[in-house]
Amino acid sequence: MLGMIRVITLEQEEAVHRHGALLEARYGLSVISRCIPDQPLGVYDEATEQEAIPKIIALARELEQSGCTAIGISCAADPGLAEVRAATGIPVFGAGSCTAHLALTASARIGVLTILEEVPPLIRSILGDAFIGMERPEGVVTTVDLNTPAGKAAALEAARRLQRMGADCIALSCTGFATMGFAAEAEGALGIRVLDPILSLGAAVAASHVGGS
Repeated sequence: MLGMIRVITLEQEEAVHRHGALLEARYGLSVISRCIPDQPLGVYDEATEQEAIPKIIALARELEQSGCTAIGISCAADPGLAEVRAATGIPVFGAGSCTAHLALTASARIGVLTILEEVPPLIRSILGDAFIGMERPEGVVTTVDLNTPAGKAAALEAARRLQRMGADCIALSCTGFATMGFAAEAEGALGIRVLDPILSLGAAVAASHVGGS
């Protein structure tokens, strides 16, 4: 059983489990999804990341105690990844690092599409010399901004800019892109590989054989 930690506070169960449902459908994983409290806009800068980390650690411990055999952190910044690994005795997967590792199997010229002002440090360090640059959708600050018609249009234009910079693979560095199904749409529009962070996490969990029931 994979315990999926959502780093945005959501009220409707369907929304809470949206990323988990993607992994159940694609990889046949068994997933339980939970949100951290009191972060309605999620994690989008250093302050909100630091606010989230203790909540993520506490929730990961709860999920382990409830019988989960692996933890997934549904945020491309991988907040608390090292801390959760230290605090639990089960495998812990971060969406951002999983995306970066998978991108390296596809290309040596990788662009990062993010809603942050900078590429998350772990993603940047993993990509190394394969990193060719980053772009950020204009007018998008939080994942809530991203999941709008204007946000999607701005994201697609930012992806085109990365392609013009020479990227032949794009790593999506926000799990909000998974919520809106952006990777498949961008691949169709650009004709290059675009990696979804949640599906990348699911691929890693499935390969490790720790996310079953």
